Amino acid sequence: PLSNGGGGGFTNTKSIALDGVDDYCETSSTYSELNGQAKASFSFWIKPPSTIVDLQVIASVIRNATQSNHQFLIRFATNGTVQMEMDTNSKYIRASSTPLNLNAWNHVLFCFDTTQSISSNRGIVFINGADATSQTNVSSTFKTSTGSLHIGENENGRYNNFEGILDEFAIWSTTDQRANVAEIYASGSVVDLNALATAPNPTTWYRMGDGDTAPTILDKNGSANLTMENFSAFSTDVPT
Repeated sequence: PLSNGGGGGFTNTKSIALDGVDDYCETSSTYSELNGQAKASFSFWIKPPSTIVDLQVIASVIRNATQSNHQFLIRFATNGTVQMEMDTNSKYIRASSTPLNLNAWNHVLFCFDTTQSISSNRGIVFINGADATSQTNVSSTFKTSTGSLHIGENENGRYNNFEGILDEFAIWSTTDQRANVAEIYASGSVVDLNALATAPNPTTWYRMGDGDTAPTILDKNGSANLTMENFSAFSTDVPT
């Protein structure tokens, strides 16, 4: 499908479908872009199955070998609630109980700014362009990473693999993009994140197949390339 942003010729035709058993992607080296940062944003498109399994992990980076510790982790909490954590599971941004459309494409944008004096302003999550924040409890800065970026599982223990389809995973280190949610979401269209009118280019951006050759998924804006593990084909199911 053609995008409505980023100029002529920008298309989105591929994504990754993960089986919830052993499929995942990982970088070959430590992902350190977020170390010590108080501001960051995370954007991705997700198509969950008709039934969400609680605790499945969408993305993670660890900070030590303790299973409950991480630099960040994005997962499903109870009742299919999408949640992002920093440090431990006691610091999180949680969406409302049933914000995701099942067996359909959704856009998710998590934004952090822990410099805000009002604690409830330090984190926000948008689902399909709308504020879907239920609870926020984040503070301090992102801890120093000790591992690679994993997509589709918890790197700490290799468990709770994600089942579903993912596309256009992007991270902005050092910046909070909540003011630019409308142009990132673009009314439900995948857009060229390097050609937005206001939002800066992401620090890390994975197209999840477009311009890639399996098993490598390129970091379009950096060197943190992913390797597909236990699966080798891209999906053609994409957001439209």
